[in-house]
Amino acid sequence: MKDLEDWRREIDRVDGEIAKLFEERMHIVEGIARYKQANGMQVLDSAREDAVISKNLGRIEDQGLKEYYRQFLVEMMNISKEYQKAILNIGEDVAYQGVRGAFSYIAMKRLFKDSPGKPYATFEEVFSAVSSGEARYGVVPVENSYTGEIGEVFDLLKRYDCRIVKTYNLKIDQNLIGVKGSRIEDIREVYSHPQGFLQSEKFLKGRGWKQVDYGNTAASAKYISEVGDVNKGAIGSVETARLYDLEVLAENINTTDNNYTKFIVISREELRPGSVFSLLITTEHRMGELARIIKSIERYGYNMLNIKSRPIKDIPWEYYFYIELEGDVVKAGDLLRELEENSKYLKVVGSYSR
Repeated sequence: MKDLEDWRREIDRVDGEIAKLFEERMHIVEGIARYKQANGMQVLDSAREDAVISKNLGRIEDQGLKEYYRQFLVEMMNISKEYQKAILNIGEDVAYQGVRGAFSYIAMKRLFKDSPGKPYATFEEVFSAVSSGEARYGVVPVENSYTGEIGEVFDLLKRYDCRIVKTYNLKIDQNLIGVKGSRIEDIREVYSHPQGFLQSEKFLKGRGWKQVDYGNTAASAKYISEVGDVNKGAIGSVETARLYDLEVLAENINTTDNNYTKFIVISREELRPGSVFSLLITTEHRMGELARIIKSIERYGYNMLNIKSRPIKDIPWEYYFYIELEGDVVKAGDLLRELEENSKYLKVVGSYSR
């Protein structure tokens, strides 16, 4: 009888064979990518993918493994498409809201180190760029641990054909920054995005400074660097101060030390297996309808991580709900069918790993 080490040696042997075959397959994928490029063909060929999956499932004799092998094939094809796109430099632009140095820019660089990023003035322009294919990904904030959710982003998830493919929590350290040679005693006006003021309200309270709302914290810093007035300060990050050659006059002015902003990465990519998935749902405007939805989620054994309500703007006093569930959307077919039957509107807006 084999012991544990014998089984592990067998796994190592098979893994070695898989590694060689993976490398061989990806070299073939590169050849396919070059051929598609030379002949003006698209990377995605859905009919071909369906045929490959069907053919390969027929090669599996153990019926209990077929569903797992299907998931393996889907993920392998996703990896192949990503590799083809990387080879051909297709849609590598990453959109973010604001200017260089903004927290969205910082989050984008943490997630996509090699991308210069593509700035847009508004959240909607980011969604529009991704939806139209102008950018492959978009990075936008969705919630701050101190000031709460950014409702507009949830509305845009509902309106645009984009899905969440990744999330990232960025620690936010707000600082008072000013032009070279200025002192905190010189400041009379402070510029920032409203979120910056809210996150720094304890520090700002009682100082008598005029607070001027600006598009974002980095744009505020850029403005005061251009004006060069020692009486004007901005709220922003240390990275932003360095970028615009400004001085940090007061460090870490957050009201709370645990100040994080959750960013989402949006894309038009197909939903992938993951450990978390997100839904937008609208129920009938009757007593108990939301409770029925929650009971369905409980009955199928999914842990609800988050639920938020947003007003439906053209129907007074009615709401849609954003729900985040722990689990793999690929295996949630029965739950999704039941939710769809018991709701007016259902949209899966994300699948990602924690």
